[in-house]
Amino acid sequence: MSDEQSNETKPVEQKPSEVAVEELPNTRALQDEFTRDMIKSTKETEKGYYTLESKTGVYEMLFPTGGEIDGIGYTRDGDNGESFLVGLLYDDKAEAQLSIQYTKNLLNDETGIEYAKEFLTNNIGEEMKFDRIDGKEKVTYVAPFTKKNGVLYGYGAYIHPKEGWGGLEIIYTGSCMDDPKSCGPEEEEFKKRAYKLISSVEFLNKNEVKK
Repeated sequence: MSDEQSNETKPVEQKPSEVAVEELPNTRALQDEFTRDMIKSTKETEKGYYTLESKTGVYEMLFPTGGEIDGIGYTRDGDNGESFLVGLLYDDKAEAQLSIQYTKNLLNDETGIEYAKEFLTNNIGEEMKFDRIDGKEKVTYVAPFTKKNGVLYGYGAYIHPKEGWGGLEIIYTGSCMDDPKSCGPEEEEFKKRAYKLISSVEFLNKNEVKK
């Protein structure tokens, strides 16, 4: 097969803004005007997921095709900070909420990291025991939580680059009016989905996160 023929059979990668609305894939993420503005390509990065590009230009991460960003609640301070909420709807009809908060102005020394974890704990409203996961170019602190009333449960994480300032707070939350173990998806699948998003975070340019 020639290169020309091969190229004709490959899915075309295009930014959603380069495609007419009526020609976009019929996914929740791309059909929402605000959300698609933060999606890197109309082509799925892997089945069920696009790649989200932060408007700060500092990081990117996987984003479920059934995700929709709350554009009204989105806030940004140049490349110094960004925060938004995402409503997630999976193919099996399971729902979850994703909270993202990036800040550049935090030194990732022992004091700064403890502050970030304390801030995350206060946001969730209960004590959390964090596991540390060391990656090649980033460090992740992640912990599960379950509110005492059993209505909210999920995972909280703080992720920072090994070099430079700043980091990303992620809270992945499910909701249920019963015991979390009785809600869909199964507990292990819920954890898998949370960790998939948390572990997918990549910091794009170390110079962007240096003070």
